[in-house]
Amino acid sequence: MSIKSANEWVDDALTEPDPKRYFYDLLVEGECTVIIAASNTGKSIFTTQMAEAVARENVVLYLDCELSSKQFQMRYVESETRVIHRFPDTLLRAELRPEDIVDTGLEQAILDSIAAAAEQRGIRHIFVDNITFLLNDSEKGESAGAFMKKILYLKRLYGLTLVIVGHSPKREPRTPMTQNDLAGSAKLINFFDAGIAIGRSAKDPTWRYVKQVKVRTGEYKYDSDNVILYKLQQIQGYTQFVFQDYVQESTQLREKNEFTEAEDLQELIDLKAQNKTVRQIADETGFSPTTVHRKLKKAEKLGYQPSITGSVPSQDGEEQAEQVEQHLPFKHD
Repeated sequence: MSIKSANEWVDDALTEPDPKRYFYDLLVEGECTVIIAASNTGKSIFTTQMAEAVARENVVLYLDCELSSKQFQMRYVESETRVIHRFPDTLLRAELRPEDIVDTGLEQAILDSIAAAAEQRGIRHIFVDNITFLLNDSEKGESAGAFMKKILYLKRLYGLTLVIVGHSPKREPRTPMTQNDLAGSAKLINFFDAGIAIGRSAKDPTWRYVKQVKVRTGEYKYDSDNVILYKLQQIQGYTQFVFQDYVQESTQLREKNEFTEAEDLQELIDLKAQNKTVRQIADETGFSPTTVHRKLKKAEKLGYQPSITGSVPSQDGEEQAEQVEQHLPFKHD
């Protein structure tokens, strides 16, 4: 251990520059940040956008374990006009070699690559998409802890700024995003300095909102009362999150009423018809197993039946079902 008086620690730290902040102050230099979002929310698009912002001042390495080069290209070239978005030359992108993806030593190989980028190239800002490739046993607290200690060792050894993309299971759309939405061991979030969550707006399918769910430096600038609202769109070949406003998270959540309740009951009945267990349904919908069990009982009592079309059967007959469907948000014209 390094032991000094508290005053000595403060005085010594005063000689060091304060950490820089990037992209709406969401990223703090020298920290390890996790991006939390469900599938198909656009987390890789958002993370690439953040990496580009940091690359305007620094050399950045983006380790992309998800997309092929063609998939990446299609996000940044307008399909009709062929307009190409150009990134700063300081934004470097790396892919995994196909033969290495099934390698049992992949986790250590990625760690070694991060260390090599820092030591041999002097790169201090590294983005990794995503944590699944870094940590296969994220559900196990012991494995998650051991791996994250290695990540933090590299961070301190080389003074790295790390951003790692995480996952969130499908979640109940009426509840606010929290740090507990990070998939894996409950202990995993404890190893990150900061957490950023991306939520899908219930108001518009192209809207996303971003909030801070964990902060170690400074204050919660973007909490539930002040999330950043974006529109996901492609402009001049650039697929991006376009800033719209600062809003309350509650305004973007799905409101609970008789019609959304009808949607929920129908979805649960349909999932049960696929021979899924209560636990599997809970994981997919974001409801707790207890809530799934209770809602299934209610749906069965009301006479709901599996339906491919998504219409809502009711014990009150065909006319009532038609009235309910007319008010459902997902009703087709």
